[in-house]
Amino acid sequence: MVRARSVGPPAGASRRGAPMSWPRAVSVECDGRVGAGCVVAPGLVLTVLHNVRPLRDGGRTGPCVVGLMSGDGRAVAEVAWHREDAALLRFRPSDLAREFAPVRWGELTCTSPAMPARCFAVGLPEAAKRRLEDESSGQVWQWRAPETAEGHINVVDTDGLFYSLQVDSAVPTGQAAVGSSPWEGMSGAGLFHEDFLLGTVQQAVPDRGNARLEAIPARKLLDDRGFCDIVERACGTRPQLEPADLEALFENAPQPAAAASYLLTARAETVGFLGLDTEMQLLLDWCVGPRTVDVAVVAGTGGVGKTRLAVELARRLSERRPQAGSGDLSWSAGFLDTAPTAQSPAYTMLRHLLRPVLVVIDYAEYRPQQVGQLLRTLANHRAPGQRVRLLLLARSTRDWWTGLRIRHPALVSGPEIALTPQAALRQSDASEVHEHAQFAFRRRIAALRWSGLPDDWNSEEFLEQAGRATASPSVEVAPTEGEHTMLDLHMDTLAQVLVDAPLTDGLDPCHVLLAHEEKYWERAAAQERQEHLDPSYLKALIALQRMAGAGSRDEADDVIRTAWDAHYADAEDAPVLHPDAISAKRRMLRGLYPPTGGSYWGGVGPDALTAKLISDIEEDSGQEFLAQILTSPRLSPRQRRHCLTILGRAVASHPELADSAASAVASHSELLRRDAEDLLATLPDRARDVWQRALAQAQREPEASHAQAELRDGQQEPEHHPAPGAGASLTRPDRTTPELPPTPDDDTAPAPPPAAPQGLPPVRPTPPVHMPAPPPRSTPSPSTVPAHKPVAPKTVPRALAPPRRTVPIRIRDYLGFDAHGMRRVLGGIVALITVLAVIAVLAN
Repeated sequence: MVRARSVGPPAGASRRGAPMSWPRAVSVECDGRVGAGCVVAPGLVLTVLHNVRPLRDGGRTGPCVVGLMSGDGRAVAEVAWHREDAALLRFRPSDLAREFAPVRWGELTCTSPAMPARCFAVGLPEAAKRRLEDESSGQVWQWRAPETAEGHINVVDTDGLFYSLQVDSAVPTGQAAVGSSPWEGMSGAGLFHEDFLLGTVQQAVPDRGNARLEAIPARKLLDDRGFCDIVERACGTRPQLEPADLEALFENAPQPAAAASYLLTARAETVGFLGLDTEMQLLLDWCVGPRTVDVAVVAGTGGVGKTRLAVELARRLSERRPQAGSGDLSWSAGFLDTAPTAQSPAYTMLRHLLRPVLVVIDYAEYRPQQVGQLLRTLANHRAPGQRVRLLLLARSTRDWWTGLRIRHPALVSGPEIALTPQAALRQSDASEVHEHAQFAFRRRIAALRWSGLPDDWNSEEFLEQAGRATASPSVEVAPTEGEHTMLDLHMDTLAQVLVDAPLTDGLDPCHVLLAHEEKYWERAAAQERQEHLDPSYLKALIALQRMAGAGSRDEADDVIRTAWDAHYADAEDAPVLHPDAISAKRRMLRGLYPPTGGSYWGGVGPDALTAKLISDIEEDSGQEFLAQILTSPRLSPRQRRHCLTILGRAVASHPELADSAASAVASHSELLRRDAEDLLATLPDRARDVWQRALAQAQREPEASHAQAELRDGQQEPEHHPAPGAGASLTRPDRTTPELPPTPDDDTAPAPPPAAPQGLPPVRPTPPVHMPAPPPRSTPSPSTVPAHKPVAPKTVPRALAPPRRTVPIRIRDYLGFDAHGMRRVLGGIVALITVLAVIAVLAN
């Protein structure tokens, strides 16, 4: 007899196929019938209505059971929404014992994609029914095994009432009912391309060789405001349709996390759009203008709202408007991936779209080659092709923007919008912004907790550790308008929400936010069994992950080793970093901050939080961290450039970082000078002035810079002079690494604007921007070398020599002299001793 009907096989049975949507696939059991579904948000399953409408009780919907196809989790669900034959089921997220990020909703928009879009659905076809009998007990199990239907969608269907999936994968092994498709029973399965949900399968059509599935497009679901409201309440973000076949071009949205960095990022849209209405209308008018291709720029310092403005523009353009006429199409929109694609044909896809497209390019001043390649691809794009708009975001429109307009006059005619810190506060004062943001942060945090994301933040524990038993409401620090940016106001507000009280005097909001972020790191470390990591090393690792970035697993491993070398540089018995430990740390970092584009991982943000983290580490290390990182032989030239870029953006809020970085540049001129000059050409005026002064100061004291490098090297004989341009070591004592070549040119490096840095005006009273290489150290003449000690032979350059800590250095530090001061004093001491000896001889 049949003891139970299950959609999952008993232990030991196998499943076919495991596409990216496999963890989201669920069975839907209702009134003795079984269908498929897909988890689209924490606590929400998308399926078709006829799977959950019982045959009895007048066709009324009732409770049903959803179960993971890839596990044992099961939950009772009820219908929360339905329209035509689509339905949303709601259940408690904790019942499935698995975290689910909101799904990405997509559609196909390109008639000539670089790679044909392969689509697939995981469901429970009737032909895949299985039967298993236990001979010892006589029990019989019967289930329908999950199957994957894979194929493609015709371009002519992408704007119709339904998607037609032409299946070309193997049909399920089993016997289908007469006159039906072997894929009968796939109803409710999610139809995916990569990780984009394109729709839900409605039926299998028994014709065309029994290889066609019809699906309800996701764009029809997002036309319904009630559907979008339910999804937004479940995950905190409103669903937005993305061009799934342009995923090679665009970055992903950040994944939800119980972390301050996620709550503050503009693309998370935690706080609703406020202010900048004039700029928004100007950009909307620019988008619908008559030109086929056009470029505009929004410039302003960090935190003024550039990215938030672009995110809101993309949302408004891509919103579904079913009441609009055929001439008012919804747009495709996305942020251009930072990964190099100059050799890829992906850019040509923008010339073959069914919808207009907005391409947002963040930090455009650092990506001139990528912008130029894109414009050259679009140079011959004409009507009847769809409109293409490039919106560039930058902190400065220095020479690069003028050069772009000169090189591409036919394509670059859009507005140039300059945002000031006060621009977003024209219509609202700081108290209104604070109130608006406070409500938004509390709502998003509640949604994250309801969705099952772990968050062990304890405000009382933090205040106690910070030396404050309570936070007195009588000393609230209200944000002021002045020079504060919108990001500053949001950071202040989030910090107050996290401590659940107004901030007291002296409590830095960044300190609160980083403490909350550290809780996020600790949870990730525990999951990878890395909970015993030194907290200071973990902080350095997170900072370097953001500073250097990684384009591959090898570069990621080099970041981990570099942070290890820097952290244990002074330790004589440093622990060994084994390969399995590197793998665990790599998984941890990638899980903490997943990549949003083609890079290997992401990093902590926003820039203000990153700058505070780097500044704290630099101070704790005695101003040695940046020098060790920037001169590490493990990092690639591209990673060193990225480190300098992040530091360039950080000096606006933490100008002291420029001094440390400039010292490293001056003492390692051949390694870093060219990248530092390129950085100067991209910075806004304020940050550029700070960098120029720091670099000029480091240039004026080359001897002192070399002396500091000798102190770090710990050489016992002050007469020993290593090779010119060498600097402090970061390698382990038992490791020999070849010297790095000069930084080469490559396509991924941010190129300087058309006008070379030579044309940049110097900051008075500092010298010009270009930094000549420090003069070579003079070699002692043979007459000055003691007879019993030969001149030291040429050995490993100082930048690659093992660090040593010796007694003479401590003596010099105790006396308050540097290496050169000791040389000057020693001569006088020798002369004094000689005179005393002569007097003693004469006296005798």
